[in-house]
Amino acid sequence: MNEEAKMNEGEELDDMLLEFFGKGGTFKDLKNMSDDAMEAIYSVAYNLYQGGKYDEAQKVFQFLCFYDHFNRKYFMGLGACQQMMKQYENAIEIFTFATVLDADDPRPMLYIGDCHLAMGDNEKAKMSYETAIEWAGNAAAFEEEKQRAESMLENLSS
Repeated sequence: MNEEAKMNEGEELDDMLLEFFGKGGTFKDLKNMSDDAMEAIYSVAYNLYQGGKYDEAQKVFQFLCFYDHFNRKYFMGLGACQQMMKQYENAIEIFTFATVLDADDPRPMLYIGDCHLAMGDNEKAKMSYETAIEWAGNAAAFEEEKQRAESMLENLSS
């Protein structure tokens, strides 16, 4: 195969991949990984996290995020690992991405507030907690998170 044919073939592949990902495809889809397989990998990451092995868990969560960049819980796990390893700025970036995936869930904003607080930025922490309260609204599913954000806000105001 000559160089020009190789280049054309490479460009065609690039175009196909751009179209695939542009239509919402993921590497999980590309590799035909089942939801069960992803869930099994997630349970490994979760167990590592629960066991305090944040660096190892982070690597598994990174894999999951790469393979399915639309699954919020993978990004929440990755952000939590970074938060526990005191990589607060990275955690804030990851939690911010999680808010893009589901703006109705106040938990990422709550954790962003925790990160700002840990870095000593009380004003940004307050704004984050206020946003978490607003996003929680009156949803029963987020009552606990709303109460925690209100408590954190109260502590910062006193």
